[in-house]
Amino acid sequence: MTFLFLGAVVGALTEPRWLEAQTPTGTVVVHVTAGETPVAGATVASGATRGVTDRSGAATLTLPLGGRMLNITQIGFAPESVQVTVQAGTNEVSVTLRPAELAEVVISATRNERRVSDEPTRVEVTGRDDVEEQIGGSPGIIAELLTESGGVRVQRTSAGSSGSSVRIRGMRGRYTKILSDGLPLFGVTTEGLGPLQIPPIDLQRVEVIKGVASALYGPTALAGVVNLVSEQPTSQREIVVNQTSRGGSDAVLWQTQTLNPQWGYTLVAGGHYQKIEDGDGDGWADTNGYKRAVVRPRLFWTGSQGNSWFVTSGFTSESRTGGTVSGGRLPNGQPYRDDADTRRADVGTVARFVLDSSALISMRASTTEEWRTRWYGAVRERDRRNALFGEMALTVSRRSQVLVAGAALERDAYTGLDVRVHDYTYAAPGLFVEHTWSPVTWFGVSSSARADFHNVYGTFLSPRVSMLFRAGPSWNARLSAGSGVFAPTPFTEETEAIGLTHLRPAPRSAERATGASADVGGTIGPLELHASAYRSVVNHPLALRAVAGSLTDVELVNASEPTRTQGAEVYARYRIDPVHFTGTYTYIDASELDIDRGVRRPVPLNARHAFGLSGVYEEEHDAIIGLELYYTGRQAIADDPYRSVSRPYATVDALIQKQLGRLIVFLHGEDLNGVRQTQFDPILLPAPARGGRWTTDVWAPLEGRVINAGLRLQY
Repeated sequence: MTFLFLGAVVGALTEPRWLEAQTPTGTVVVHVTAGETPVAGATVASGATRGVTDRSGAATLTLPLGGRMLNITQIGFAPESVQVTVQAGTNEVSVTLRPAELAEVVISATRNERRVSDEPTRVEVTGRDDVEEQIGGSPGIIAELLTESGGVRVQRTSAGSSGSSVRIRGMRGRYTKILSDGLPLFGVTTEGLGPLQIPPIDLQRVEVIKGVASALYGPTALAGVVNLVSEQPTSQREIVVNQTSRGGSDAVLWQTQTLNPQWGYTLVAGGHYQKIEDGDGDGWADTNGYKRAVVRPRLFWTGSQGNSWFVTSGFTSESRTGGTVSGGRLPNGQPYRDDADTRRADVGTVARFVLDSSALISMRASTTEEWRTRWYGAVRERDRRNALFGEMALTVSRRSQVLVAGAALERDAYTGLDVRVHDYTYAAPGLFVEHTWSPVTWFGVSSSARADFHNVYGTFLSPRVSMLFRAGPSWNARLSAGSGVFAPTPFTEETEAIGLTHLRPAPRSAERATGASADVGGTIGPLELHASAYRSVVNHPLALRAVAGSLTDVELVNASEPTRTQGAEVYARYRIDPVHFTGTYTYIDASELDIDRGVRRPVPLNARHAFGLSGVYEEEHDAIIGLELYYTGRQAIADDPYRSVSRPYATVDALIQKQLGRLIVFLHGEDLNGVRQTQFDPILLPAPARGGRWTTDVWAPLEGRVINAGLRLQY
């Protein structure tokens, strides 16, 4: 019945392809400039036909004769619309773009490719300006860039080499889905070192959807989605070198090339090194050492009719060392090795084919293979993990409505070479449909639903609805609600810190979540304001508990009570070029069942109150001077003999950057006031905790003050 309904809708909304084939056409060459400067990488669209401008700012489209509307969009500029009359032969059109605020960005985290201001689903976008600052701050990772969106925190999972996770609105990191151009290139779930292994130089922007998003992206995205959008072949080539005061070095090559109006490629290749350091002299490494190499080529093709194809591949190799330093000992007098070797290879592709002026087919596919070796003292754990992803969707647009329907498949297979009892293979084919309707200028609604047929945990239905209300040209409000599911694995923030050797197998059921949020935002002259309130409930959440009768063994089981999270966010930005100021505030109230004690407790490592203030002076192609202050309030802490609630702390960061022709010189200071967790308490435990863990949770910086300086050579 569902297929009959979708077929009837598609048949009603689309024109027969053979009719369009008989329509006479003409060639339209669109020249896009900003002032007198050509704009490369701008999207020129008429219906489903689209093209992208080359380095000269020109795009060529083949369109039916007669009146047509051209829509031109590009990051950093306000969208423009031009009415043209297409005649036989070649038609020349010139368009001048004007600068715009971030709200005019065309997003891709949802499947509609609409402007942020028109999308009922709230999508927060961190643009290229912030990417530029991240390159000058930490050219080898994107951790700081992710936290530009309020309510997003990169949480280190231990004081060892187990890496970090991305928490959205206080929910644990396993619930966050990280994508690259809509592809899960870092795995179906991103345990481990994902955010610490991605260089920012090839990013155009970061898109974040907060809240339950299983209806959009399947049975994993309970906290939200982070989509990393790559730069185009028309962007500036450059080489970056960087050195830190803690013995870290980075060298990154960013190569781009347009081969002709249809073909282009990009290449990022980086080498990164960090010396292991014990900054406080307790014998334990506060700064993990690593050697990492990253390479990622991308190939782009754009056809004259709006067809496009994109393929990417990548390889990451990292050896990370932690634990006790040379001569260091645990309280029991023994050294402890906490190392991680990671090798990850992936390949992915995205294609879109225009059927007619109102319909197109899009396809996405990827595969990722990861090999890891982890050392927990004398215990070695080797594993292999493979992720497969495929999706095909039909998009039909007609007047004020857009319908997307498709099918997807996700497969996640884990093999432990040393600990075999936790092996699994998950396969989840699914069907999804999304309908967006904007009947009037002040209202829009997007409804989506997805059915996933999991081979282990059964069938799940995940609905979501989002509504947009406008109050004049400057203010809007959004309401969203949805539900989703998470297929449990043996990987959580806790097991990443201790490994799987001491984890006993136990029956588990799927985690299920519901969530809702309300957002309001707008502008008053140069002041941009945004506020959100949200609530989510996760039923049957996984929890780690000690095994009765054992000093070290643990098990993952479903808690009998839900995890409840509610909170609010406030964002303000004041901008009068060349100066802009940004302020953020987040409030999180999250509680869960302490499964060992049978009582409710605050979710550990969530700051109840946090805020950030930043001021930036920026002259384009000249200089950037920035100063940032971050305050992190008290956090609940579990299994820590020194305290149950953390101390609040504040950190200060600064950036100075100067452009001299094609050379950019930068100097960045992080945690300039030198906050360390070990100023308050030791990291090492007096005796091993459950799972054999020897360190406390990380609730404050460990490295202390870090200064880095470097050069960016554009060519």
